[in-house]
Amino acid sequence: MRLQAGKLTLAQAKEIYERYMTVDFPRDELKPFYMIEDMWERGHYFAFGFYEAMEAEEECSDAGDVLRAYAFFVSDHEEQMLLLDYFAACADTRGQGYGSAALQQLRKECSGFRGIVIEVEDNELELEEHVRETRNRRIDFYTRNGCRMTDTRSRVFGVDYRIMILPVADKKAGEDMARKVTGIYRCMHSEKLLQNNFKITAE
Repeated sequence: MRLQAGKLTLAQAKEIYERYMTVDFPRDELKPFYMIEDMWERGHYFAFGFYEAMEAEEECSDAGDVLRAYAFFVSDHEEQMLLLDYFAACADTRGQGYGSAALQQLRKECSGFRGIVIEVEDNELELEEHVRETRNRRIDFYTRNGCRMTDTRSRVFGVDYRIMILPVADKKAGEDMARKVTGIYRCMHSEKLLQNNFKITAE
């Protein structure tokens, strides 16, 4: 497959949000778009779409570029760190390698940043087995694609996360993650909101 990454405009990001993200993510995991728009306008948010060129003669396909995956980021320019806020392959092609291909491209597209922070729901809590398996699969996906688990954990709006890192321009981007993750969240929310809803639980 040959994917082409394209940096999205705010209007394109909104279209993907409304058409895909409202289906791909549970409602309680999806922040309202006005929050994304606010961070975008403050310079702390951007997104990529990953497209595959389709030939007109291919069966069941229209000619043109077809969206296969997307990635939405919170950016902390002071630390030169990114948080992968939303990332998914489109549902009709999931499991075909598009997510892995897109994640590898991100290392090139985000080369101006030290690293990409990835939050994964904690798989080491007391969980039902099917929930644990789902969380393990997600962690395995990121590990296969060059991400590393750190010792940092957080609790955000009542959800417990482990923190992974995908180094980009800095091989040591995974160091001092508690401070870096806190900095990213300060780009997203007010101090008052963070006091009640964000906590580093392990470093």
